[in-house]
Amino acid sequence: MEFEEGFRATDVESIDGAGICRREVAKLISSVFNSQIFDDGFVHCDPHEANVLLREHPSKKGKPQMVLVDHGLYKTLDGDFQEAYARLWRGIVMADVGEIKSACGRLGVREMYPLLAAMLTSRPFDEVVERSRTRSLDAAPAGNGGGDRAMIRGYAQRYLREIVAMLDVVPRQMLLIFKMNDCLRHVDAALGSPANNLVVAGRYASRRVFESDEERRRRSNGGIAGLIRSWLSYVHVLIRINSYEILSRIRLQGRSRLKV
Repeated sequence: MEFEEGFRATDVESIDGAGICRREVAKLISSVFNSQIFDDGFVHCDPHEANVLLREHPSKKGKPQMVLVDHGLYKTLDGDFQEAYARLWRGIVMADVGEIKSACGRLGVREMYPLLAAMLTSRPFDEVVERSRTRSLDAAPAGNGGGDRAMIRGYAQRYLREIVAMLDVVPRQMLLIFKMNDCLRHVDAALGSPANNLVVAGRYASRRVFESDEERRRRSNGGIAGLIRSWLSYVHVLIRINSYEILSRIRLQGRSRLKV
């Protein structure tokens, strides 16, 4: 057992006092846990604020370093679950209702696929439908959080029976993922939600889908055409994500200049 220095991930006063950017903290935390889910398949399922510590990186001034503690609740995800979950997230990010429906079916959820997507993102499914029309990766218009939270509460009350039934059919691994997501949302909210976690998850999920497709192609001795299709699909997601991040940085810089 070792002693590790750091402050809680929700201690914004210490984060600001250390000169660490909250946006970089939020992106680091989201990246670490999405990497666990989609890359390693070995997931820390209890990342509440006391288990996620932060400190300034010892060799990168002003950059955050994360320390995970309390390693008593981990889950190893099987490959089939990882792939289906990755396809679900890619569908959510790209607002591809067909892929969302197909991936949810692989996870045992058919008719209630909009509800599963809403539970994972804590966003109304109507937002996915709207993004499929606008081709945007923005999670929601600014200032609409209160209305969306009320809508989610309304979903929970209206579909309580369906939620209970759905929790009975999803893989047990999903239940711990729900717990992990709830903990991370709390941390992200405390930081002011400065990063678009949809985008971070989409980057890791799309890579996992590409790797799964390529592994399947190799096992079946598939031709080069299958590789090209998988690669183009992966690149399409990355172009959307990278374009969104560039535009977000430009907007952020513009707002900073206006404040000055």
